[in-house]
Amino acid sequence: MRFALALAALASSAVAVHALEVGEGAFRFSSDLSAEGFTPFATSGSGSAIYGMRRDTQQYLCFIADQGDDQAERQRVLLAELAGENPDRTVPNIPVVCILTQ
Repeated sequence: MRFALALAALASSAVAVHALEVGEGAFRFSSDLSAEGFTPFATSGSGSAIYGMRRDTQQYLCFIADQGDDQAERQRVLLAELAGENPDRTVPNIPVVCILTQ
């Protein structure tokens, strides 16, 4: 009986949440949020987020926004280093973008 009541409450709350309109906003870079005082928090990886950033009541989920060519260049340099070839250690940064949650 308790389980049925809990399930009914959950189902009715899901309908109420689903009825809310989803807003829009520009993505932010993780480094910008950090400079503004946001702090990272762990996520479960839901939606492929790698971590979140939080300040007061605002929360962002953060994702890698990388390109294949940049990945290949980083791998090339790292493999050359492992092979003892002492390559130039300059590699493309890994862009992380964050999306505001509601």
